Amino acid sequence: MAETVLTLDRTTDAPRRARALVRQLEAALGPERTEDATLLISELVTNAVKYGPEEGEIRVIIAREGLTVRFTVHDPGAGPLPEMRPSDSPPHEGGGHGLRLVDKVADRWGVKRGNPRMWFELDL
Repeated sequence: MAETVLTLDRTTDAPRRARALVRQLEAALGPERTEDATLLISELVTNAVKYGPEEGEIRVIIAREGLTVRFTVHDPGAGPLPEMRPSDSPPHEGGGHGLRLVDKVADRWGVKRGNPRMWFELDL
């Protein structure tokens, strides 16, 4: 799998389009990792739509190196960096709970400063 880049309009349809892209990679990822990637990419793209600027596009970059696939969601906005809420905070306190899911499922993940770039890696 070569690097794949998907540019998404910042709409509520963006997570669905990102999930469809990931599902097309099932032959390279395998069924279980495809499920994991689909869930996590949906979370990160949803966050970019919800918390990013009102304008601008979102880029999803998928790259494989050896037995590791990295998924990056690049939001050209200058909004706040995502943060994980403590596990004991009530769900009604807003966002931040989805990153616990990313933390549990991904083999590695992180945030790049500047224009926010959330990424996660899955080992195949």
